[in-house]
Amino acid sequence: MPWAEKIYSFYKGSSTDNALDFSKRSSFIRDIMLEKVYPKRIVLPMQMNFGVPAVPTVKVGDKVTIGQCVGAPRPGSFAVPVHSGISGTVTEIRDITLPNGIKCPSIVIESDRKRTFHQSVYPRQDVNISASKVRGIVKDAGIVGMGGEGIPTIAKINRARKSGVDRILVNCLQNEPFANCDHMRICETPEYIVMGAVALAGAVGVSRIDFLVSEKRKDDVAALQNAMELSAGDYSGYAFNIKFFRERYPQGYYGMIAKALYGVDLKEGETLEERCGAVLFNCSTVYACWEAISDNIPLTSRLITVTGETMESHNVIAPIGTTVSELLSTVNGISRSNNRIIWGNTLTGLEITDPENTPIIKTTPAVSVIPRKEIPVSQCIRCLRCVESCPEEIDPGFLYQLLRRGLKRNADEEGVRKCIACGICSYVCPSGLDLTGAVAACATELRGQQTRGKAFYAYSGGGRMDIGAVSLLETYEEEDYGEQVIESDDIVLPFEGGKNV
Repeated sequence: MPWAEKIYSFYKGSSTDNALDFSKRSSFIRDIMLEKVYPKRIVLPMQMNFGVPAVPTVKVGDKVTIGQCVGAPRPGSFAVPVHSGISGTVTEIRDITLPNGIKCPSIVIESDRKRTFHQSVYPRQDVNISASKVRGIVKDAGIVGMGGEGIPTIAKINRARKSGVDRILVNCLQNEPFANCDHMRICETPEYIVMGAVALAGAVGVSRIDFLVSEKRKDDVAALQNAMELSAGDYSGYAFNIKFFRERYPQGYYGMIAKALYGVDLKEGETLEERCGAVLFNCSTVYACWEAISDNIPLTSRLITVTGETMESHNVIAPIGTTVSELLSTVNGISRSNNRIIWGNTLTGLEITDPENTPIIKTTPAVSVIPRKEIPVSQCIRCLRCVESCPEEIDPGFLYQLLRRGLKRNADEEGVRKCIACGICSYVCPSGLDLTGAVAACATELRGQQTRGKAFYAYSGGGRMDIGAVSLLETYEEEDYGEQVIESDDIVLPFEGGKNV
């Protein structure tokens, strides 16, 4: 089984004399078994993906079980189903605004403490299934990219097939300070990741699988190698490879992977599939795919890091929709007084002020608690540390000054859209300027103006969703795997035998 000796990386981005030296990560509690969180209630947003919201399929007072579909896409819409991670009663359906600005309906479910599974959830007896059935399972399980924007995994599979890629890449390069959930997932369940990668390769129609791993993550490499060797006889038609990368932030971002592996700088609108002939899946996403295939359970929970600057970090399994306050209450040693609570990773996450009503969603890898510090702010001294660290090789300080003067057009000409909001420029700025906040906000606004009017369906306050035939990526492909295709606006409940509502 071949392993590449070359060490891949992109230029710039890292800062090895401080907390961004990833060889000096904070310690983690390593329990014999991963701790599971059993919340008293969950708040399930109908949109946890890149696209549009699902539509609630339950009403207040309904009893629900684990794995039951409580939100389903309208036919033709770019949405994914939502399933309950607890059993209990629907107590409320209300609008919610997530920290990332998404506004959508949400379903509040109070737990009955019985942890009853839906009758459709049981281990699959035969996992020797066709590629089309894999695509159907992934679609119905509501799986999205769990390490980034939350692109529906079925859409990424379809785009890869359309582009004619020759391999899949499994992203094992989680590299933010303190965050550790992906690496824990690799060490605890490497066989699920290897088998999930095989299933996705079959669904895409390729036989080459490259695992992207940090050169210093010896535990990850050993776990994956062992799982590959154990499964080699069962999947003899597939070629496994490990690609080693330097620990450099933000190495896990797909644009940086394109630079490191292929030496290309993806332009705005370009995809890894079209330009490089490869499709990238996060390792936790791959795990979720195999869990859906083998255990027949949709995406109802995830492994999440609870971490902070002054505490030992924990990895826990929590139902999606668990509120941040309940998540933090399960971990010993966390003080919320005079601390900032970050929804996500320390550098790219968003500060929240209402942890009682803010849920973790499918794309939340961590909840970080960091000290609230008053950072002195001064004028830019043009030290160029932001330029030296920027992985996209733009000038955040200069862009910041242009934006302060209201010169958005000039900032656009200087490449502001290339900003990936990694946060490193603000981190290294000795003047304490919020460079990332200003530059990333402008980049998001300009990119949004470009996509506006392209059949991107947004939730409206009236609780209805426009239905169309196209999306930003492509329409879902209806596969012949036993799913009943409905010609009307009826909703089909995934994972429940094609039941109409």
